[in-house]
Amino acid sequence: ALPISKDSLLYGSIEISTLQKPLLPNTGMGRLCTMREPVCMETVVERIKKHLGLPHLRLALGAGKSLGTPVTVAALCAGAGSSVLQGVKADLYLTGEMSHHQVLDAVANGTSVILCEHSNTERGFLRELRDTLATRLGNKIQVVVSETDKDPLHVV
Repeated sequence: ALPISKDSLLYGSIEISTLQKPLLPNTGMGRLCTMREPVCMETVVERIKKHLGLPHLRLALGAGKSLGTPVTVAALCAGAGSSVLQGVKADLYLTGEMSHHQVLDAVANGTSVILCEHSNTERGFLRELRDTLATRLGNKIQVVVSETDKDPLHVV
């Protein structure tokens, strides 16, 4: 896995480890993040929106939770991460998309869910990947992240 850039706002504020359950074929990689210090849900939401460059996202608060509830453990998977996240014990699931019933299940179990749409969650890493590739290529090749590629779904 590629490391988070030391210039990233996230660097140094979280501990990242791979999920312990085996990954399913074609589901991608998940991460279980334990915050060094709890962060309230409202702050987590704002940081995610800023990092992904989104004006909005979808939030389902876990049973008994509020925007002021602290988040200590977050499970995340870019794209459609429900099969990777299902059953993982966390305060928060962060992914692109989950079915209605998967969200209801997480919420009933006290886990909040943030959905940012499939490709938006994949794009958030592209700047980190660009910098890592440029460094590994000795800055001999210009690595460019598209500014026109975007999620095909719009809120109207």
